Amino acid sequence: MARLGNSAGRKNIVINGIVRVKGQEGSIILWEPCIEIAVAGVSREFLTVTATVDTGFTGMLALPGDIIRELDLTRHGVREVDLAHGRLTLPIYGALVSWLGQLRAVPVHQVDGDPLAGNALLTGCRLTVDFRSGGSVLIAPLRPDADAAAP
Repeated sequence: MARLGNSAGRKNIVINGIVRVKGQEGSIILWEPCIEIAVAGVSREFLTVTATVDTGFTGMLALPGDIIRELDLTRHGVREVDLAHGRLTLPIYGALVSWLGQLRAVPVHQVDGDPLAGNALLTGCRLTVDFRSGGSVLIAPLRPDADAAAP
């Protein structure tokens, strides 16, 4: 794990990632837009995690148990969630993430799969994805007046 400072004073911070091919079902390619997120527990020792940007996940961050244990995250309870294959009760932990130049306290869902960055983490951001192998993933903060410009 690497220690990361708080870069909250920096301007024009963006998050860059890459699109990977997760697999293929017949002629359909399964794309996986990935970003790196620095995550920490109470110790504030950060671990860089590669997470798939999943706009179908309404939470902030989902991590597997081995990463949660490595970071020694504090458990905050459980939450019922609706998934495509049914309803589950998942443990919820607290973590810090370095996000667009600021440290944010976020709830973390414990999952059996790969790390996910969800819709709630993307609130106030523009997500741009070039859906091709090696394509770019860009997350940037919305301008404060972005809502006013919408029709």
